[in-house]
Amino acid sequence: MSTRGLIPVVPLLVMRIPFAFGQLPKRVEKCLPYPTLDQEIRDMQPAHSVSPVRVRVARVDFDPEDEIPTDVQQEISTELRSRIFERDAGTAYLNDLAKEIGEVSVRGALQNHGYFRATAAAKLAALQTGGAEIGVVATMSAAPGPQFRAGDIRIESTDGDFPPEMAAESLRDLIPLQRGELLDVERVRAGLRNLTLAYWRRGYVDMTAEPDFQIDEVQNTIDMVLKIDRQAEYRVGGIEFLRVNAATREKLMKSLSKPGDVFDGTGLEEFFKVNQAILPPGVKKRCER
Repeated sequence: MSTRGLIPVVPLLVMRIPFAFGQLPKRVEKCLPYPTLDQEIRDMQPAHSVSPVRVRVARVDFDPEDEIPTDVQQEISTELRSRIFERDAGTAYLNDLAKEIGEVSVRGALQNHGYFRATAAAKLAALQTGGAEIGVVATMSAAPGPQFRAGDIRIESTDGDFPPEMAAESLRDLIPLQRGELLDVERVRAGLRNLTLAYWRRGYVDMTAEPDFQIDEVQNTIDMVLKIDRQAEYRVGGIEFLRVNAATREKLMKSLSKPGDVFDGTGLEEFFKVNQAILPPGVKKRCER
């Protein structure tokens, strides 16, 4: 049996939506302007006081035998040298940062150019020690592997059904990648974000999409099936305003869903924008995607 819970939207507003098992969906919790009780308890946990260190990549070197394309090398080098990385001085931060750079900056860049099976690693050598900022030389090594192109891309539902007004064909249009193009992992991620937002707008805030890749080693193509588990649809159970007059309540209600409506998981962000002038100054958006 479903129970009802409270979702504090601002200090003067409480929305009720039905939910199961007595706790908020994680994605809804992230969209609240003020922390929930669980978040406040987590924030009260003691934190270790460690001085941060700023790490700047002064130079990027590549192994000439790795066959990383010149344009990708330039892209990686420009991206790394334009950033400042902050790390805790009390950890093995250079080793941790080297792993992050190898996996995210190098391997990620290669995967965005079709090198789906690329492997990469990085080593960092400090140019100087001490102080709040240090410069490092980053030495990269990678095995790009074969370059793949996108094959067939399909959207499937794990329960055999899609939300009303959403067909597999229209969902496919949300993936900014066409058959025959270089397989760009970042564009796949963008498509997953687009799918998530489309479901959020229809109340499926717990929706998940799992990609399944089928690799053709002969044609160097990759077919992709996005399997969507939409899970439960949420609706607004009730809305209450605390410590506001009737006029303010009426203005705020114009930007909110009505009780019984499908809960729009993206609507809170628009609510803050529209009502910024009359909301308390301490209201802070917490939506993260």
